Amino acid sequence: MHNNDRYIFYGGQLKSNIHCGRTSLADLIIHRLKNHGNDVAFIDAVSGKTITFRQILDSALRVAHRMKQYDLGRRSIIGIMSENRLEYSIAAFATIFVGAIIIPLNPSYTTTELKHVLNLISPQMIFTSSKAHSTLNSLMPEYPSIKFIVSLDDVQVEPRVKYFQEFLNNSNNSMISPDPAILKNDVAVMVLSSGTTGLPKAVQLTHFNVMTVVAYMREDPRYNDLSVPIRLLGLLPFYHVYGFMLMLNVCCNRYSMVVLPRFEPDLLLRSIQDYKVTMANLVPPLVVFLAKHPSIERYDLSSLKAILCGAAPLSMDIELQVVRRLPQIQSIRVGYGMSEASLGVISKTNSKPGTVGRVHKTSWVKVVDTEHGKTLGPYQIGEICIKGPLVMKGYYKNEQATRETIDAEGWLHSGDTGYFDDEGDFFIVDRIKDLIKYKGFQVAPAEVEDVLLGHPGIKDAAVVGIPDEASGELPTAFVVLQDGARLSAVEVQRLVASKLSPQKHLRGGVYFVQEIPKTGSGKILRRELRDKLVKIEKSKL
Repeated sequence: MHNNDRYIFYGGQLKSNIHCGRTSLADLIIHRLKNHGNDVAFIDAVSGKTITFRQILDSALRVAHRMKQYDLGRRSIIGIMSENRLEYSIAAFATIFVGAIIIPLNPSYTTTELKHVLNLISPQMIFTSSKAHSTLNSLMPEYPSIKFIVSLDDVQVEPRVKYFQEFLNNSNNSMISPDPAILKNDVAVMVLSSGTTGLPKAVQLTHFNVMTVVAYMREDPRYNDLSVPIRLLGLLPFYHVYGFMLMLNVCCNRYSMVVLPRFEPDLLLRSIQDYKVTMANLVPPLVVFLAKHPSIERYDLSSLKAILCGAAPLSMDIELQVVRRLPQIQSIRVGYGMSEASLGVISKTNSKPGTVGRVHKTSWVKVVDTEHGKTLGPYQIGEICIKGPLVMKGYYKNEQATRETIDAEGWLHSGDTGYFDDEGDFFIVDRIKDLIKYKGFQVAPAEVEDVLLGHPGIKDAAVVGIPDEASGELPTAFVVLQDGARLSAVEVQRLVASKLSPQKHLRGGVYFVQEIPKTGSGKILRRELRDKLVKIEKSKL
């Protein structure tokens, strides 16, 4: 036994069997949708239209039968390129029912971004909304592997474009007997890694990976501890692993969700108020919105009892501001995970500030020294590593990246730094690649950002390192001010200097911008900010 094995944390076993005796993810979804019957699953926040579990099953079966008529089935790759909408679950489940692999795509992709993805995955068919249609349609001549696009909206009929309505109108809604899957080997879903440090990679999640998420969410104490019926906020994009798994959670574990196609302050707040949303799954920029936006006071948000937050680090100060502003929320239950681990592996159920919580059931987590790989003890900062049934099969068509991420013993190296305390509560520091190296010191951007976001005049902020010959890198801030706020660069630098040690001071300067570039899941695109700094420095020469 290795000396530090006691510092490998195991979350324990689930009470129920992960696959519940079902032979595939499709088999599980069909079984659950039948059982949930005529209860409402999704409500469209804009139109008020609803859809029941039974209607989702009936429609998904019709679409699946039509897909089979077009020879789409086992191992076909099918994309959904759309904002959140009621039809999303129908398209996703129909794909899963025929044994194909579903890959959710960002409807805001530019032509360049979409080309990279299409070259990587070579899908046979893509469901698309009008928002994404023109970008995709312009590329169709270059990609003959795509048999056709299925338009979720009424767009003009063109070659290789079909209407979703045609698929829905299929009279055949008889039950499908899905092929049994090799649960731990067959891929059910692919999600694209966020690409914050490079081009996105396709993460392969097996039937067993996804069924483990469903089983864990069924027992998640953050859901089971709530004293009111759960109605979720469906604002997180379904094309992101967090949003997609929430959508699946609604359908498999019998919740209801108010679906929002986009973020608009008044639409979000009115949806919580009018539809009595009780739980909001958010990312840090949206929690910052709840902490700081003046519109909050104009709406009755008393139904909201729980906020779950993940996808990027959340400032402790912001957490406290929200709890003060919305006192019915006891604490914000933060979680930690990644696409490569199917979703979350650590979450907080206590009220200890700053922590992301303890290891989930089914998972093992340890912290290792980034140079030698040695397992570390309490309060020692290193790389967080994950093992268990949530770890992905690997990256699609990228064995080298898979080997670099999952070691020979099956440990997934997250690329995130953190530590745990004496009670086994974990704390996230930052992305390894995002750490700023100043004179040998490692500076975590998230720590400096916490200080900046704590100022009432600052709406949003991001910190990156700017290359410096003498010091290696200098911490540099991009700041978005609140409307009407006045702050100088010197005042921002003094704010940080008054609260943090010298290596964390903003020696690289402060730049005021209109917005901070982020992924759909709320992660800061630091690469774009570094590129912006390079251009600024060149313009000075």
